[in-house]
Amino acid sequence: PAGARREVYVPPRRAKRGWLTWQDRALLILWVILTALLLVRMSTAEASTGGEEHWGLEFRGNGSNLRAVALDTDIAADVTGLVARIEVRQRFRNTGTAWSEAIYRFPLPRGSAVDRLRIEAGGRVIEGEIREKGTARRQYQQARSSGRIAALVEQERPNQFQTRLANIGPDEELVVEIGFLAHVDYHDGVFSLNLPLTFTPRWQAAGPRRVETAWSETTPRIGTSGGLDDHHLQLGVRLRTGLSLARLESRYHDIEVHPALGGYDVFVADPDTRTDRVFTLEWATERGREPESALMTWDDGDAIYAMLMVAPPLPEAVAPQPRDVVFIIDTSGSMEGRSLRQAQAALHQGLQRLGPDDRFNIIRFDSVSERLFERSVPADAASLVTAGDFIDDLRANGGTNMAPALQDAMLQPAWPGLLRQIVFVTDGSVGNEGDLLLQIGEQLGASRLFTVSIGSAPNRGFMRKAAEIGRGHHTHVGKLNEVEERMAALWSRIENPALSDLCVDWGVAAETYPEVIPDLYAGEPLWLFARLPREPAEIRLCGQLGGQPWEQVRQPLPGRGSENIATLWARSKIESLEDSRVFGADPDFVRGEVTDLALDFGLLTAYTGMVAVAPEPVRPASQALRAEDVPSLLPAGSSGQASGFASTATHWPVQLFFALLLLSISVALMWFSSPSRPSRVRHGAA
Repeated sequence: PAGARREVYVPPRRAKRGWLTWQDRALLILWVILTALLLVRMSTAEASTGGEEHWGLEFRGNGSNLRAVALDTDIAADVTGLVARIEVRQRFRNTGTAWSEAIYRFPLPRGSAVDRLRIEAGGRVIEGEIREKGTARRQYQQARSSGRIAALVEQERPNQFQTRLANIGPDEELVVEIGFLAHVDYHDGVFSLNLPLTFTPRWQAAGPRRVETAWSETTPRIGTSGGLDDHHLQLGVRLRTGLSLARLESRYHDIEVHPALGGYDVFVADPDTRTDRVFTLEWATERGREPESALMTWDDGDAIYAMLMVAPPLPEAVAPQPRDVVFIIDTSGSMEGRSLRQAQAALHQGLQRLGPDDRFNIIRFDSVSERLFERSVPADAASLVTAGDFIDDLRANGGTNMAPALQDAMLQPAWPGLLRQIVFVTDGSVGNEGDLLLQIGEQLGASRLFTVSIGSAPNRGFMRKAAEIGRGHHTHVGKLNEVEERMAALWSRIENPALSDLCVDWGVAAETYPEVIPDLYAGEPLWLFARLPREPAEIRLCGQLGGQPWEQVRQPLPGRGSENIATLWARSKIESLEDSRVFGADPDFVRGEVTDLALDFGLLTAYTGMVAVAPEPVRPASQALRAEDVPSLLPAGSSGQASGFASTATHWPVQLFFALLLLSISVALMWFSSPSRPSRVRHGAA
C-alpha cells in the first residue's frame, strides 16, 4: 500500500580471504579460555600441595627447591605413661655461595606439640623462646634484616610446624634440635611408641615423585646416590610406666634393654641400622582382676603436678552388665544423602551388638522428635525387626532441634539393674551448643552419652565436648566404608564398662583435668592431671566395679615423675579453656588465658610462636640475604654427590604467567572480533 514501510534483505558481507569467520573466532576464544583455566588449575594445585608434602630442611632457589640430607640423626625419647618427650637432633650444610634463608618443616604425630628449639650455626647456639605470635614475627623480621642468625617456629596445622632460619652462611654447617611431646598409642592392652627413622628424604636418580613424610606408613623409596651408607643413628628410649610389664619388644629392630628405676632403658643395638622403616616399641602391662593405678608427681617449686593412670582389669574379669541402650538419630535436612546412610548403617550395627539381656529404644529427630517405643523393650527378634524397618524408612527433612530428643532420652525412667547408655548419631549442625551442653550436664543423671559425628564436616568440637560432659566417648565416621570399623570399636568399648562413677580424693585442694572423670572401659586406661599446693601423702580412688563398690589407695611413686607432667597439665587446661568458647566464653578472655599459660609453660599454640635470635650480626651489611642460586646441598660430612630433588611446585609461576597471557589474548580477540550478522534495512515510503 502507498506509504507502507518495506524491508529489504541485505546478505552479510563475505569474509575476506585469510580472515576467520565469527564462528571460528568463537571456537578459538573458547579453546584459549579453557587452556588458560587448565593452566591456572594446574598451577594452583601444585602450589597448594607443595607445602603439605615437603618436609625437612630446604634452601629455596629460583625454579627449584633443593633439600638438605641429614646423615647423622640422634633421637631420644622419654616415655611417662601415655606421653613421650622426643628430642631429634640433625645436621645439615649449606653448600651454596650466598647467605640464605632456609625453611625447616617437620610433621608431628597426631596430638603432639613442639615446645623446644635449639639451633647451632656459625659457632653460635641459640635457644627458642615462646612469644606472642605477633611479637615473635616482628623479632624475627628485625633480626633477619639486621644480619643476625634467627629462627621462627609457627604451627601450620595441628600436626605440622614450620621453622624459618635466616642468615645461614655459605658452606656453613647447621644443627637443628627440636623437642616435642607425643602420645603413646594404646590398643587392647598393648602400648606402642612409633618413632620415624626416615627423617631424611630419599629419592631415585631422576624424575618427579611424591615426597613421603616421616610419619607415613609408606616407606620412602631409596635412591642409589646421596651417601646413604654413611648415615649413623643413635636412638634411646627411657621407659617409665610405673607398672609391671608382661612383655617389652621392638617389632622391626634389634634392641638392648636395661632395667632402671621405675622402668627400662632401651637402645637400638646397631648404630648403623638401616633407617628405612619406623621404629616400633611395644609393651604390655601385667593386668589382674581389678583395676591398677599409678601416681607420679613433679615438684617445680611453686606447685606439685600429678599424673594419675588407672588401667582396667582383664576383660574376662569384668562381668557383663545388662544395658538399656537408647539410640538417637538425626534426620534433619542437613543429614540428607551420605550422612543419613552412614547413620543408618551405624544403628543397624548397634542393633546387632545387643545381647539377650539388653533393652533398647530409638529416638529420631528433626524439627520434632519421635520415639519408636513408649519405653525401652527387650532386644528380642521381633523388636529388632521392627527397629530395622523403622531405621530403613527414615528420611532427612526439617530443622535440627536436638534438645527435646536429648531430654526424652536422659529423662526416661531407668530400668532397675540396667546401665543406661545413650548413643547420639548426628552431624552436630546446631547453633546453640552452649545451651545443649548445659542441658546434658543438668539432665544426664546416671546415663552415659556416646556421641557419633557423621559426615565430612561435622561439628566435632561440640560432639567431643558433649561426650566428655556425658562421661562417655566420641567417635567420628567420615565415610560410609568407615562405619563398620569405627562403630565396632565403639560397641566393644561400651559393652565392657570396667569401672563406673570413678572419683578421686587427692587429700588437698586440686585443679584437675579433665574436669569430668569418664568411666573406665576394658582395654583402655584413664589419665588425670592435677595441680596441687603440696605433695599428697596418698590419694583415694572409689567407684563401681561390676555394680559393686570399689576403693583403692595409692601413694606417689618416688622418683618416677618428670617436668613433662607439668606441661601436660598445662596442655589439658588450655584444651579446657578453648572448649569453654562453646559455652559462650569471651574469645578475647580465652585468648588471653591461653597465651599466658603458653608463655608460662613454653608451649606452642595457635596464639604463640617460638623465636630464637643471635645477639650480634653475622652477615656483612654489604652482602644481601638471598633464597636463590643454591647449586647443591650435601649432608654434613658427606663426600658423595647430592641428588636433585624435584619440587612439586617448581613450575607453577611459569604456568600461571602463561595462563594469564592466554586469558589476555582471549579478551583481545573478543574485543576486536565483532561478528558480521545478516541485517535488515528498513526503507520508508517513497
